[in-house]
Amino acid sequence: MEFSKRDMKMLQGIAILFMVSLHLFARKEVNGLYETFPLINGVPLIYYIGLFGDACVPIYLFASGYGLSFSLTKGNSSRKNGKRIFKLLINFWIILLMFIGIAFLTGNTEAFPGGIKEFLLNFSLLSNSYNGAWWYLQTYVILVLLASPIIKWVKRNRSIAVLIISGFIYLITYIQRIKHVIDLGDNTILIMLVNAIVLFGTSQLAFVIGIIFAKEKIYSKLYNKVNTRRFKNTWCGIGMITLVIIHGLYESMIIAPFTAVLFICLFCLMDKKEFIQKVFTFFGNHSTNIWLTHMFFYISFFPGLIFVPKYPVFIYLWLFTLCLITSFAINLIYKPVIATIDNKAIPGLAEYTVRKQKAT
Repeated sequence: MEFSKRDMKMLQGIAILFMVSLHLFARKEVNGLYETFPLINGVPLIYYIGLFGDACVPIYLFASGYGLSFSLTKGNSSRKNGKRIFKLLINFWIILLMFIGIAFLTGNTEAFPGGIKEFLLNFSLLSNSYNGAWWYLQTYVILVLLASPIIKWVKRNRSIAVLIISGFIYLITYIQRIKHVIDLGDNTILIMLVNAIVLFGTSQLAFVIGIIFAKEKIYSKLYNKVNTRRFKNTWCGIGMITLVIIHGLYESMIIAPFTAVLFICLFCLMDKKEFIQKVFTFFGNHSTNIWLTHMFFYISFFPGLIFVPKYPVFIYLWLFTLCLITSFAINLIYKPVIATIDNKAIPGLAEYTVRKQKAT
């Protein structure tokens, strides 16, 4: 019993819920933005809930590593990877141009400073100055481009050795990311290069763990041991709460890949009603658009408006509502563009689709 495609899509939905919670509420100095009750030792409870959201990117990475380890074994890996990256870039470029247009229409051009040079750097993923959440775009593209050799390396070597090497890379790049041990001076190109390496190094661990799970069929083994146990959902729920408490006691995000993997297992082991699965799948389907747009609303364009509800639950729902409306608008452009590309890339697909629609 391995993870299904629906499991992966639901995990993407969970990840985007975590990401928005992290970015909104993982702060101890609230400065009157929202109500902080209840408090734990003077710290808002919502802070600890938001803090656990740093599992969001490792969840995406795990799902990517796990999924690619299966899809790339079927051949044409370079073509598949190129198509995957190209579609993501189209999605990103649509959002970039859309929000630049909104900025000009609303007279909020300061949201996109730096002129044509900065635009080209953001457009080409060499900078994320327009939106802090965009750092993961560059890292994801690099991982996908290197996915085939990484997967081969993992499958050809003992998993424990792979995990030790990957963990060591994670540790040293994490230290550089947080402590800035290597002084890069004012060399812009060197800073960009080292930053790309550091972000790749701190991201590859969760990606590699996903590949190891696929290789060793770890989830199947876990599922077979746990699935028939009594009160499985209750124990999994307790496990999730325990993870939040542990991360609250140890606040460093260095443990995010490990809390993410444990959460993934606990979440997927739980029996979920069809409605719950549809809800998480729905958010998973919109996760890319929400990831690429949510910071615009509460930082660049409408920071005051987003926090008007005052209470974290309502702020959260309000931001998600705006992001989902925007996501539907983005898809009105993105889906026809992708359909056109797919039809041209696969000769006869358009005619086949028409014939199939008539037949049904």
